[in-house]
Amino acid sequence: MIKQVIATALAVVAGCAAPTPAPDARPAESARPSSVGAAPTAAAATAGASAAEVASAPRPEDASAAEPPQDGGDRAAADAPDASPGPGAAPSAGADPSAATSARADNKILPALESEELTARASALFDAIVKKEPALAEPFWFPKEPFIPLKDVKDPGKYWDNLHAAYVNDVKSMHRKRKSWEGARFVGFVVGSKPKWVPPGDEVNKIGYYRSFHGKLKYEIDGKPASLDVHTIISWQGRWYITHLGDFKKR
Repeated sequence: MIKQVIATALAVVAGCAAPTPAPDARPAESARPSSVGAAPTAAAATAGASAAEVASAPRPEDASAAEPPQDGGDRAAADAPDASPGPGAAPSAGADPSAATSARADNKILPALESEELTARASALFDAIVKKEPALAEPFWFPKEPFIPLKDVKDPGKYWDNLHAAYVNDVKSMHRKRKSWEGARFVGFVVGSKPKWVPPGDEVNKIGYYRSFHGKLKYEIDGKPASLDVHTIISWQGRWYITHLGDFKKR
């Protein structure tokens, strides 16, 4: 009997000494498998990146300052000053008048009154007169290709041929004005009357042009100044060309 009492008492003491587990006890986070713990880590990184983006985003009051310009290239091009030559601008010294960049459909480009290329072609005309070689004067004569669409006549090609034949005869005629051209030296060419714009429809033309009368081919001979009259020059794409060397009204 005494033994049973002692055993019962020991059992009670042992039960009181053992810790009572919490009813909702869960294993610690560190005790979970690694695959389960990876998900919160990725989510935390994503949340951190979103927070950084929000922090770096401009505040509403700064939105106008942070907004990039729209269509900056097109707008800059539209606002930039136009560097192309105006209607009356002459081409640069090295420009090719047949190039598309310098050509105008209305031909409204006033040639320079003085230029290296004009002087060179006038000098070639003078050499043609002195040597009685009309072929040398071709660079100063109005070319046939643009003449055909320019003139409003029945057969502009034939008309050009007639004018060109007269030009050749004028070169020979001017050569005969002196018994000798020995020692003659070309000085320069001076455009005559103030260039006038001749609009389409005038002078049987389909395309307008600038025109000047009585230019002077200046030269020296025996130490004395002299000159030859160039009756009519007209413009084509920024250059002067002869259409009548002599007085065509007398023919």
